[in-house]
Amino acid sequence: MKKKKSEEFDYETFEQEAISKLRSGKGLTGEGGALTGLVSRIIAAAFEGEISEHLSQKDAPPNRRNGHTRKTVRTGLGPIEVSPPRDRNGSFEPELLKKWERNLAPEIEAQILTLYSIGTSYLDISEHMRKMYGVNYSASFINSVTDRVLDEITTWKNRALEDVYAIIYLDAIHFKVRENRQVVTKAVYTVFGVNLEGERDVLGLFIGQSEGARHWGRVLENIRSRGVKDVFFFCVDGLNGFSQVIEDIFPSSIVQRCIVHMVRTSLKHVSWKDRKQVCANLRDVYTQDSPEAAWESLQRFKQKWEHRYPEIAQKWEENWAELSPFFDWADEIRRAIYTTNAVEALHRCLRKTTKTKGAFVTEQALEKQLYLTLMHNQRSWKRKVKDWSEMARVFRREFPDRFPTGVD
Repeated sequence: MKKKKSEEFDYETFEQEAISKLRSGKGLTGEGGALTGLVSRIIAAAFEGEISEHLSQKDAPPNRRNGHTRKTVRTGLGPIEVSPPRDRNGSFEPELLKKWERNLAPEIEAQILTLYSIGTSYLDISEHMRKMYGVNYSASFINSVTDRVLDEITTWKNRALEDVYAIIYLDAIHFKVRENRQVVTKAVYTVFGVNLEGERDVLGLFIGQSEGARHWGRVLENIRSRGVKDVFFFCVDGLNGFSQVIEDIFPSSIVQRCIVHMVRTSLKHVSWKDRKQVCANLRDVYTQDSPEAAWESLQRFKQKWEHRYPEIAQKWEENWAELSPFFDWADEIRRAIYTTNAVEALHRCLRKTTKTKGAFVTEQALEKQLYLTLMHNQRSWKRKVKDWSEMARVFRREFPDRFPTGVD
């Protein structure tokens, strides 16, 4: 069937208009851009094709065209005016653009989410969109776009986890949040796991008032309720009561306190002129081949430094039960469990994004930011553990009865 003259695309006219716009400095995209008119005409042609097909349906009630409506929609080339056709019966709804939709640019929303995930403020995102696409997006609109991930976050937080994990690292990071007209500090509890295939995953981010063993207990209850039945090793920092909480929920797990955290704590009040030597002597403690040899080295450290820093050896002795488990394991396992560096690297990624934020307006805003940052930077943390095959052999040898059926 031959198209009516009015429905045909006039390439000659479009070419003249596009050249004229380019010469006037309007550019290819954005409001009034040379290509924006082309998109408008393509959409108009699509609308006409859809309503023609709708009106030609067999066995449908008598119906006919009833003019057009007008609205502005967002596209990747900028805002454009469109005129969706109407029918007399009100039964026509374009597939291209639903009645209440005003967005034909999913790539714009994707860009907004990407910019937000790397810590860009709403104001800077709005300015970027204006320069790129010639559109002015308000902070409330950008917020509505980022809010669309809330359902995704809920699904992620409640997803089922694996039965057994080889290692779980526990640590917290702190952020400022506005609450009841005050700025308060919130602790974000991070659970970073390594499964029996050596694959890393963030099992959850939990926001609480302050870091404490009681809050960590709730976090561990959460991962257990989502399917985790056993964990070989928990690697933690020096929080009081941590071991007891873990033992209550996962009684078969081995708790290894982070040696790096312990060294940092030990150096807190050491004079700069003594730091190098104190570090070297402490290293001699935690690099021994057995807990007995390490204890003897600690006693030598104590004898050497107790006149100047008696609190260091005392602290190591008090926490020896949590500091010494890794001595019983092969080097492959030691390297993985003696420090929480894995989760600290993850936290550096989060801090890099949030360092320009003074305080988050709500706890929900903080949660959105952290989740989108995680998803945007998966390459940096969601990697298989190096030399996992060697570590897996040790795990299987030491925990033969705790491997689920079907795990190689």
